[in-house]
Amino acid sequence: MGADAEPERPLYLWCLIAAVLCNVFSGHWDAFHLPVGLDRLFFGLGMVLLVLDPWAWRRTTLRLRPAHVAMVVLVLIATASAAGHSTLFQSSGLFALLDRLVVPFLLFTVAPVVFNTVARRDLLLKALTLLGLYLGFTALMETLKVWSLVFPSYVSDPSVGIQFGRARGPFVASEAMGMACSATTFAAALVATRFRGAWRAVAVATVVLAGAGVLESLTRSVWLGTVGGIVVAMLGSARGRRLLPAVLAGTAVLVVALLTFVPGLSQSTDERAGTTRSVYDRANTNAAAVRIVEEHPLTGVGWLRFIDVSRDWVRQADTYPITNVDIEVHNVLLGRAAEIGVPGAAVFVACILLGPVRAIFQRGYAEDQPDLLGWRSLSTAVTAVWGVTIMLSPTPYPLPNSLVWMLAGIALIPHLTKGRPDDDRRPSLGGEPGPGR
Repeated sequence: MGADAEPERPLYLWCLIAAVLCNVFSGHWDAFHLPVGLDRLFFGLGMVLLVLDPWAWRRTTLRLRPAHVAMVVLVLIATASAAGHSTLFQSSGLFALLDRLVVPFLLFTVAPVVFNTVARRDLLLKALTLLGLYLGFTALMETLKVWSLVFPSYVSDPSVGIQFGRARGPFVASEAMGMACSATTFAAALVATRFRGAWRAVAVATVVLAGAGVLESLTRSVWLGTVGGIVVAMLGSARGRRLLPAVLAGTAVLVVALLTFVPGLSQSTDERAGTTRSVYDRANTNAAAVRIVEEHPLTGVGWLRFIDVSRDWVRQADTYPITNVDIEVHNVLLGRAAEIGVPGAAVFVACILLGPVRAIFQRGYAEDQPDLLGWRSLSTAVTAVWGVTIMLSPTPYPLPNSLVWMLAGIALIPHLTKGRPDDDRRPSLGGEPGPGR
């Protein structure tokens, strides 16, 4: 590397990747006796180093796009709502604003700069694969109840988090675990197509273990979203369309094998498939949100205030019981409309359409950016999983939300940057490049 060359792997790159990996422990750093989460420290440090590093902006120049404008507008609307309803400086309201909007939008914005070379993107891809290996192994140990091999130990504590009995992982929430397993399975599948040798073996192991974790999370929205993600992503390319039947068949074989050989999983899956309580929760909260929108269409009841006022808006239905009222709206779009008003919800929809959905249809990759086709498929698959879950649950989890927007920012590099980064023709980090390289 010459004196005038940009560092290949600058410190801000490592910090932001570390922030993503450490994000799996978000909200539970007290279990490690840490007063502040490492994910937040790494993210803050990475952003500061990125802003101060002159090399970061010499090779890649960001374009101001309508997506960025929509994101700024939405953050301002949500912040004003939180300030006006006294939730901005409550820890729950502030962290929800950061984890659901500010951090994901910042990652979308800086991803084209941070991951502007093949080598940097490969590093992120491999990090996600290793994360999936950890999550998949943890999910299997939880399912088998081998608690001595589950890390961190709080995962084994039924008093911590929710939904004990499913694979919850370090999130101690099965839906977050399922979404993360799904995303890392897709990332590992991309690694398996791009590398040979040890990295391909690790990737295949991750696909099996993390893919099994999706089922072991016992979360129907994630099951549906994962199948949808496979189909939508593979339909986006000619090669994918040819391989789709084989991939679906392989997925079915994995599911049957898990149900057959993992003790108790078949029974748990059957019980979960027939559960109706969550359906009633969804119907009650969504109906309450509609009543709020009808009464307060412009401003809603305030950022993250639905739980506080839900008892005033839930009504006994004729055909199903009231099961729980102290929960969030089980549809993110309805939740946004109920809390910050219809205009805010409309801007949120615009952000989705101009960001992750726009990435699905991105074209115009240069000849020296062939790997971005794979990133577009990865972004498409993860967006599909996320899209299904936000229509069926609150989805408040930091990591799944951040991954959707960060991956979209990478897939949209030609759209979000001026010109294109210099070709990085160096061998991939830590492994021999695959046939596509």
